[in-house]
This record gives sequence, structure tokens and C-alpha cells, in this order.
Amino acid sequence: MRRVAVLGLLLLLGTSLATAAGGSVSVTGEVVDSACWIKSGAKGESHRTCAQKCADAGIPLALVEDKTNRLVWLFSVDDMETPTAQLRPHAGRRVTVQGTWAERGGAKILLVEKIAPAAN
Repeated sequence: MRRVAVLGLLLLLGTSLATAAGGSVSVTGEVVDSACWIKSGAKGESHRTCAQKCADAGIPLALVEDKTNRLVWLFSVDDMETPTAQLRPHAGRRVTVQGTWAERGGAKILLVEKIAPAAN
């Protein structure tokens, strides 16, 4: 009986994860430059200019999710493109990113479909 309950739970979790990975999601958080945020936790309006300069230098902009405080890596849906031009004006500010998750080998990214200022 215990095995059946565990198997049922695993199937339910697997179905939930597959649904989350395949459909469009919205993630809200602050746009940061990944290097300064990882090294020193730099973010916010006071770090805006630095984040934009880092983006201009090729450092990837990312999203620090409101709910989890996790860094979300953002990439374009199309190959050989980057969402930096879309993200740069929002550096140091909160946005809602709509997109789809992609994952392989333990690495997870959000493929950006739309970026909009977050509702306060």
C-alpha cells in the first residue's frame, strides 16, 4: 500500500513539473546584472547605472525572483539573440517576464516572450 501511495505521489509531482516546464509562465522580480549580484548582492535603483554598464560590456542581465530571491537566467526564444536590449531599460527595477522554462543537465533558463514593468 505504501508503494502505491509513493508511486501516486511521484506521478502527481511528475505531471505538475511537466506542466510547469511546458507552458507559459510569469515570473516577477528585479532585473540585475548577474556578476555584481552574485559577487556582492548589488541591486536596486542605486545600482541601475552600473548594471546597465555591465550589460553593455556583455555581462548577462538576469532576474532576481520576488518570491524566492533566486537568480533566474533569461534568454531569447530565438537562437543567436539576447534579451539584453529589452532588459537594459529595466535594470534595477521590477518587471514581470512571461516565457517558458527550458532545462537540460540541471541548468534551467527562462525563454523570454514578453517583459513588462511589474505592478507595485
